[in-house]
Amino acid sequence: FFFTFFLFFFIFFYFFFTFFYFFLLFFTFFYFFYFFYFFTFYFLLFTFTFTFTLLYFTYLLTYLLTTTTTYVRTYVRTYVRTYVRTYVRTYVRTYVRTYVRTYVRTYVRTYVRTYVRTYVRTYVRTYVRTYVRTYVRTYVRYGTLRTVRTYVRTLRYVRTLRLRTLRYVTLRYVTLRYGYGYGYGYGYVTVTLRYVTLRYVTLRYVTLRYVRTVRTYVRTYYVLLRNVT
Repeated sequence: FFFTFFLFFFIFFYFFFTFFYFFLLFFTFFYFFYFFYFFTFYFLLFTFTFTFTLLYFTYLLTYLLTTTTTYVRTYVRTYVRTYVRTYVRTYVRTYVRTYVRTYVRTYVRTYVRTYVRTYVRTYVRTYVRTYVRTYVRTYVRYGTLRTVRTYVRTLRYVRTLRLRTLRYVTLRYVTLRYGYGYGYGYGYVTVTLRYVTLRYVTLRYVTLRYVRTVRTYVRTYYVLLRNVT
């Protein structure tokens, strides 16, 4: 605002004295002898005023342009804190179950079972993989079974199971073959079992014949034989 005001003031006085100067020149051209001293006085007055005004505004403009400006900046920072809390909860559950089962053999059994279980959960999962191979060898006649294969000639009453665990399975006419030796000395022994009862069996790509009882289904990858009769 002040800079604009002084600039306007400077321009106004500059044009005013310039116009007044030319007026005096024109006036004194006709009346030079009568107003010689008067012209000299106004010429000096104009020169002094114009020089003073020019120097004053030159100084003022120089001061305004060379003045440094200082800025003060204020920063406001916002922090967001996140809290992670771990809870360990203990659960105590009590179960009371009453079972009433009636059998055809004319007796009634009543079961009253009380369960008290305590759970401590820490929400931490640990994966432990143990690469341990378990070999179960069943000793039957004519050698040790290393490779168990089932051969069925007739596809009658046959069920194919893949990656399933069977419990209490009765098999009929199971042929077991045991190979030994290498090259020309290679041979095998074949054993045929008429009735085979398997308690815990994990089967993979095995074809069974005359499957009577199937109770549990769990996918695994190994073959386990227990209590073979």
